[in-house]
Amino acid sequence: MADDTATAEDSPVTFNIKSSNDAKYTITLPVSAQVSELKEKLATSEYADTPAERQRLIYSGRVLKDNETLATYKIKDGHTIHLVKSAASNQRQAGTSQTASASTPSSTSATPAAGVPTNLAAGTGNNPLAGLTGARYAGFAQLPGAGMFGPDGGVSGHWRKI
Repeated sequence: MADDTATAEDSPVTFNIKSSNDAKYTITLPVSAQVSELKEKLATSEYADTPAERQRLIYSGRVLKDNETLATYKIKDGHTIHLVKSAASNQRQAGTSQTASASTPSSTSATPAAGVPTNLAAGTGNNPLAGLTGARYAGFAQLPGAGMFGPDGGVSGHWRKI
């Protein structure tokens, strides 16, 4: 009976990968393969050509963790795993700017500490409008309460023509 479980753990499973840009791939791996191995395979130019650290794999509503095996998530033949490509992190961008400024000895500008977000909307460095929704743009002004508006959605008697 131990032989049955050993063969079941090493049995291959064929599943589909659907990318966020509607690309589809069919992959066969043993169920004992780790998620990180799947990501490395998807990182090649034959498949998604996206670095493994930027890949998020989702199966049955769960994000797959790199150190887990495919058997952990009970991936079945013919099922689909969704691949979501994440943006490059701000930490990596800050790290490259630090090394660039360190290579120029005449640089006098202060560089941010490694791992410290440069803005309140950390992780959204590729979206130029992301900072506009941050707390620093909200201000401290009090917004009107729902009682100020009438039943039809208009402003009630507080605002009258003069």
